[in-house]
Amino acid sequence: MLAGIACVGCTSSLPAGPGSATRPNYVAMGDSFAAAPGVPDPAAPRGCHKSTNNYPSVLARRLAAAAFHDVTCSGATSDDIVNREQQTDHGLVPRQLDMIGPPTDLITITIGANDIGLAGDAESCEVKRADPEPCAGAFVVDNGTGVVDTISKAIAAQVPVWGAMIDQLRANAPRARIILVGYGMFIRPGGCFPDQPLLPYDANYLQAKVNELNDRQRQLAAEKGIEFFDTRTISAGHDMCAPPTERYIQGYVTNDDSVPLHPTALGATAVGNALTDYLVLSENR
Repeated sequence: MLAGIACVGCTSSLPAGPGSATRPNYVAMGDSFAAAPGVPDPAAPRGCHKSTNNYPSVLARRLAAAAFHDVTCSGATSDDIVNREQQTDHGLVPRQLDMIGPPTDLITITIGANDIGLAGDAESCEVKRADPEPCAGAFVVDNGTGVVDTISKAIAAQVPVWGAMIDQLRANAPRARIILVGYGMFIRPGGCFPDQPLLPYDANYLQAKVNELNDRQRQLAAEKGIEFFDTRTISAGHDMCAPPTERYIQGYVTNDDSVPLHPTALGATAVGNALTDYLVLSENR
């Protein structure tokens, strides 16, 4: 089933001479959506709170990667990819860019939500009182000259930063196939209040911002000649409102070790499998 839908929403413009989809020298980069904190089993280093069963690990196993380096790290921003060591709760970890080089065949990267503070914004919208009001209005303000959506403004400001990041990846790994992996469907239209403590208006607003982030990155990927893999298609119907055993994205309240608003084990596996199918199918066209 995944093979039939994996390419929906993908932007594909391959560099000359990309590495084979099978047995690549693969480097996975990104934030907690790639790292999958709370999904068994934990991987080193401790401060990055990542899983040995996150989507990059699933992909690496299925491709029988000749070499696999997972430098994804919870809390990562674009600066942690290209400019600096990342401070974690267990010390510094190297900048992620340091792991790639001319031998690298394949790079996947999920980044951007922390750049714009989206996780904190979503957390602030959790309903915690008996007479809640929509929180989305806090992000749409009148600055005296007009109404400004502060999250949209942050996304727009970050686009050139993401562009420079992609340029640096290409410079350091000129033969690599680079895939920007997007964020999934967190919550369905209208949400499912009170099962998930997010008012309908806020559910629609926050998913719209996730969509905006994805769409801007998809456009940027096309401009830069890399690929964008859209995970919204495969995660539709598996959002936080789905039954717990069917969720790809965890909700605000969990009944296990998974982290709220992050991939579940099922979701990480689904993305890894869909990416595998996409890579193999696109190479065989």
